[in-house]
Amino acid sequence: MTTAQLDLTGIRVTPPWWRKWRTFVTGASAVTMATFTDALAEVYEERSAFLLDRPIEASWFRGSVISYRDLNRFVRRAADLLAKLGVHHGDRVALATSNRIEIAIVEFGAQRLGAVPVPINYMLTRDEIRELVERAGARVMVTDRTVFDGTLRDTTSLPSIEHWIMVTNRATPPGVHSFDALMSQALEDRPPALVAPDDPAVIFFTAGTTGLPKGAVLTSRGLMSGFLRYARIAALTPTATSHLALLVMPLAHTGGHQNLLIQLALARPCLVMGRFDPTAILDFIERYRCTMFAGIPAMYRMLLEAGARTRDLSSIRVWGGGGDAFPEDLVREFRDLTAHRVGPFTRRSAFITGYGLAETAGQVSISITPYLAGGDACVGFFLPGVKWRLVGADGQDVGPGEVGELWLKTRGLMKGYWNDPEGTAAAITPDGWFRTGDLLKRGARFRNHFVAREKDMIKVGGYSVFPAEVEREVAAHPDVERCVVVGMPHPTKGELPVAAVVLRSGATVTEDELLAWTDGKIAAYRRPRRIVAVDAIPENFAMKPLRRHVKNQLLEMGVVAESRGDRVASSKPRRARDRAPSKHREPTP
Repeated sequence: MTTAQLDLTGIRVTPPWWRKWRTFVTGASAVTMATFTDALAEVYEERSAFLLDRPIEASWFRGSVISYRDLNRFVRRAADLLAKLGVHHGDRVALATSNRIEIAIVEFGAQRLGAVPVPINYMLTRDEIRELVERAGARVMVTDRTVFDGTLRDTTSLPSIEHWIMVTNRATPPGVHSFDALMSQALEDRPPALVAPDDPAVIFFTAGTTGLPKGAVLTSRGLMSGFLRYARIAALTPTATSHLALLVMPLAHTGGHQNLLIQLALARPCLVMGRFDPTAILDFIERYRCTMFAGIPAMYRMLLEAGARTRDLSSIRVWGGGGDAFPEDLVREFRDLTAHRVGPFTRRSAFITGYGLAETAGQVSISITPYLAGGDACVGFFLPGVKWRLVGADGQDVGPGEVGELWLKTRGLMKGYWNDPEGTAAAITPDGWFRTGDLLKRGARFRNHFVAREKDMIKVGGYSVFPAEVEREVAAHPDVERCVVVGMPHPTKGELPVAAVVLRSGATVTEDELLAWTDGKIAAYRRPRRIVAVDAIPENFAMKPLRRHVKNQLLEMGVVAESRGDRVASSKPRRARDRAPSKHREPTP
């Protein structure tokens, strides 16, 4: 089956308004992570929930469109097959597959039993996956042919796993259950577990961009608080008959997972992409007139490289994003790409960005361009019910324009880090404030702006350098495709900023030319001492740079950062740009 055969008639199915109201407004207290697919199926029935870019060809289902009723049937079957393998309330179930809808079906099935799914980044190495599986204490592993053959390779690679389940159309290896066979034999009458609000509902391991990943334990109440917020919005508004969202963020990542739950709650049908293919995404937008797309900045840049400027993107009503700070020029360009005339007016899409973490069950703030826009790296306003503070090093709240660590209280806050009481105590204060480790500042008109991860901050002779601010300036050079700034060790200054850059195809710019580009644009103490071209930036599967790996990469290359004092002491002639007076008045260590 090709994508040209996708049936869009299901997106026009609408339920009675009173059914939505009864289930998600007056009856919301009965909706838990064990029952929410029952509630969705009762309300939306044959309305399309998912349209798949790759159809499922299995004995339990054949097709590329999954309705809300289908989804609930499949979740019930997944719960039954897990129960028959001995999964009980509180047991952990590891999920390591490529980006496919089956991972959501199994996750919701585990939650129907009161078990705890553990989504794992399939791009990790075998040893890294084994470490996370063992730390979670999972006894069941759900994987697919791609991940098993490419990474895990053998059941002995995870000795703690008692039951292996593989999503595949081919014969499974010895000792591995076929997901398709188990689903075809499973029943749909297993009742949901009684789930307490504080029961663990999922464990998301943090991205680990600066250190060892930690397992954030999210509760049923935490996940349902966000889900029900959007389900109530859908209950109070007409059900749209033309919306079609593109779902491209990894479902095993907290951003993609939250986007999935939001779209289900809003009853907005999703076209699910098995992998991020920018050309295919542009084709889908044109062919099916998709109305919503969400991604991270790197994905948007890849769409531009794939020819977004020459495509008809006028059907998009909402661009969305998260996972990283969005530059204002990227937001502006994609809004302009949707511009079209409506009578005497020019209509452009809205661009919604959010800020959230694995520990908060996703989004806690929102910025909407053009209505609530705030420029580069703006995270906007915090959502209702979210309490927040910006706290300085002295433990006191900072004032407007000053940088402070964000502390949060929210219903979605994690219960703690799995089997890590010390990490939990360090992150959550005795009076319940979660220390995010993210540095923000309050800007104009009460908008908040992301500055840096506290662990990413570089200390240069006692002065703070925020990598994101330096990266924006370096990346503005027309020959630079991507930039990551890290702190390299220095015997007297502590650290010095060094930039690793990926150059655009065909670029011939030299390091000296890039260094000269930063002169006058970046304060002297923040300016990179070296700008080193690399072939690629190590990143996790959410396309965030792994800064510790970048730093190790530069160390292995023998990169040494020198201060201006080092160059004078060694009698090296200073370059003209080093002698030129800076127009900045900041310190220049």
